[in-house]
Amino acid sequence: MSRGDRLRIGVQAVGEAVVVTPTGLLDVSTAPQLRTFLLKQLAEQPAAVIVMLQDLVLAKAYTLSVFTAVARQTSAWSGIPLILVTGRQHDRQVQLHSTVVAQFIPVFDDLASALVSMNSPPARQLTRLRLAPEPGSSAAARRYVSATCQLWRCEDALEDAVAIVSELVANVVQHAGTDAVLRLEFRRQLLTVAVSDGNAKLPVLRPLTDSAECGRGLGIVAGLATAWGANPTSSGGKIVWATIRVSSPDARTEIGNGRHDGK
Repeated sequence: MSRGDRLRIGVQAVGEAVVVTPTGLLDVSTAPQLRTFLLKQLAEQPAAVIVMLQDLVLAKAYTLSVFTAVARQTSAWSGIPLILVTGRQHDRQVQLHSTVVAQFIPVFDDLASALVSMNSPPARQLTRLRLAPEPGSSAAARRYVSATCQLWRCEDALEDAVAIVSELVANVVQHAGTDAVLRLEFRRQLLTVAVSDGNAKLPVLRPLTDSAECGRGLGIVAGLATAWGANPTSSGGKIVWATIRVSSPDARTEIGNGRHDGK
């Protein structure tokens, strides 16, 4: 349970989804607390993050924009859906469906309906590989990315994706010193390369003229990626991600949910 002066946030796992229950007042002072909490939950990459709204009091209707802000911030790299549940409150349903929020975020009357919607996600490919904090992991990650790009017919992004994952995994091995998870996702002609680890320290992009070694490899990532960033996770670690625009008309877009663990 995360506690603020006027907002409490509960969280529990329901199957592969994370259900978040904020209780109290949502206003300009508590919205950042909820936003940070949701971003950390999304960074953990569950099947979905579902927010129960029945116990949330809105100071103003516009405070609902915290949900669209979270969705926009994660849309560039994460296909994890953010779903809102009104709890069958008529006034809340009308308020939500009449705002811009419902145009970007699925809204349901009850948790059961929200969970059912997870069975019809947007078309995407998704796979994961667990990596140990050892020098050979960078090579293993490069091979995995290369094979995945060929399988998904994203060959035009292969070279850049391999270079990016090499830098991201090398940073984990050299600086984080924890197990890591490589996550590859393809949707909407964007290939996402993301690496999560157990070290909370976020990377800093340094200029190539900087003598410090840490962060210089991110210059390569920033130069190759369409977009990149880093987010803290709720487990106390972080996820560093980069996206690459895929132009190949042959790239596969059917749904895939393969998960792999290995070195």
